[in-house]
Amino acid sequence: MFFGFYPVVKHTVRIKGEQHELYDVVGKDAVLFHYQVTEDASSMQPQYVAQTRLWLGSMWSTISHEVEV
Repeated sequence: MFFGFYPVVKHTVRIKGEQHELYDVVGKDAVLFHYQVTEDASSMQPQYVAQTRLWLGSMWSTISHEVEV
């Protein structure tokens, strides 16, 4: 898996003639860190991947919901 910290920047945009401030995630220049599942018992990488999968699964099964477009 890849993980990175995406910086957040504040922008002012014009929507229907009015200015609005918004926060935007800027990821194109973010550094990504690679984690993989290995057989190395001393490696933290498999634990990180497993815990991330559990966390994402908990997000999808608790607070996510479908949105009709």
